[in-house]
Amino acid sequence: MFGRSDVIVAVPFNSMIKMFAILSNIFLLAVAAASPLNHIRSSSIEWGPCSINGTLPIDCANFTVPLDYTDKNCNSTLDLELLRVPAINGPSRGSIFFNFGGPGVEVRASLAGRAHTLQAITGGHHDLIGIDPRGTANTLTFQCYANETEQAMAVPATGTGLTNSSDIAAGASWITMKVMGRKCAKTAGENGTLIGTAFTARDMMQVVDALGEGGLLRYWGFSYGTLLGATVVSMFPDRMDKVILDGVMNPHEYYSGPEPEAWSDADMAFSAFLQACLDAPSECALAKNNTSAAELEASIWKLVYDLKYLPVEIDGTIVEYTTIKSMIRTSLYTVEKFPPFARALNGLLVQNYTQYLEGAAEIAAMTPPIMAGDSTDNSAYGIHCSDKRYRKSSFTEMLPDIEMLEHASQIMGDIAPVLMQICAQWKMMPKERYEGDFQNIKTQNPVFLIGNTFDSATSIKGAFNVSSGFVDSVVLRQDGFGHGSLSHPSLCTSRAVRAYFEDGVLPEQGAVCGVDVAPFSNTTFEDLLPELGF
Repeated sequence: MFGRSDVIVAVPFNSMIKMFAILSNIFLLAVAAASPLNHIRSSSIEWGPCSINGTLPIDCANFTVPLDYTDKNCNSTLDLELLRVPAINGPSRGSIFFNFGGPGVEVRASLAGRAHTLQAITGGHHDLIGIDPRGTANTLTFQCYANETEQAMAVPATGTGLTNSSDIAAGASWITMKVMGRKCAKTAGENGTLIGTAFTARDMMQVVDALGEGGLLRYWGFSYGTLLGATVVSMFPDRMDKVILDGVMNPHEYYSGPEPEAWSDADMAFSAFLQACLDAPSECALAKNNTSAAELEASIWKLVYDLKYLPVEIDGTIVEYTTIKSMIRTSLYTVEKFPPFARALNGLLVQNYTQYLEGAAEIAAMTPPIMAGDSTDNSAYGIHCSDKRYRKSSFTEMLPDIEMLEHASQIMGDIAPVLMQICAQWKMMPKERYEGDFQNIKTQNPVFLIGNTFDSATSIKGAFNVSSGFVDSVVLRQDGFGHGSLSHPSLCTSRAVRAYFEDGVLPEQGAVCGVDVAPFSNTTFEDLLPELGF
């Protein structure tokens, strides 16, 4: 099934156990437009068998790149792990690179699992390439704890809630970030300075060179993948062939601020979810006769805040404020989760706890460990906080931004500050960070940006903000739900993507694509592929 959150992910900000190293006085190289650096690397790629299962035949390879691009005297290298889905519709016309978000998502596994759908959308004429970025999977793996037991023991009970989950939660989480950072610093060492987005962009261009396809990048990035994409476009504008940014993060906020824009449509998305529920009463467990969307939403928020002061115990499991807020956040990522999400909410509202447990279990099965906070993979914060310039010297200085975020979104307002608190105290700098302004960037072909109307994780405002700095770029609005276009199937969007990669044709400015799967429907992207000729 396509559109799952393990394909397009923005990693959650409520997991207090994903905290990272704090190191000081690390050399920082600021760059605007970047030029190649001469280092030892593999001259070619030798593809071979994969240990990963895919929906189409796949190949894998290792590729050697410099460990540190900023040190010309360093001969240390790093082996990147690559995966290729060969073209299935005639000889290959070149490669399309992918990144599915996070930061922290394992690109190779995600690409292998969605190979057939992505080949169908892009037309089948290209090889599809995935690289596990630095800090993720087996590539300079960034984790602060040896195992989940050590990780769980390191988190004090007072620091595990969202910043508005109690009167002391915001201050407790601030201190928790500080304590965890100490542990991460000890564990990560210098590797934590080598996993920034600028180095990952350089890695990708090294692979482009090795493929021998003219030295130009074709790329489709989702969520954090759009941040990586915007960065590589800005560093190497003359080396871009065709680039799609889908579910767009605002790079100005990502690198410099507390990021309120990203979550600014979350509340609207939740309200629209409830209206869609009432429009499908036979499929949505929350739908009731003579209930308006506004009344239903009010009853849910009353439940949420009741749980804040009096949690519910269900078969030994405690359901409280943080639990339900986190479930709302993850469930808005893709329409696939809408039916079990509605069942879980309804079970709590009517105290049918069997229904709640069944719905919650189904949601959990669709949510990868890195997103649920059940993993010792700490790459999300290791990459993000190292990239970020945002720093605060004290909790008092941080507090206005916490309050600003809490007022920006009822859903995300006390989830987002958790990441900001660890980043605000981060003392580790990447060896290189892109320091340009993302303005007046002209590429060989204009960049193509896509955003959903009801994206709770990256508002479509981000797409328009990025587009304003990329000359002649076009934003396509997909009138659907979820984080990124693939979370709500659309043949219109799929055809636009194919036309761009195959012929360089972009939609008109202001174009809008509808979706072809109703919320709460059982239809999947795979069911629509015959319409695309696959």
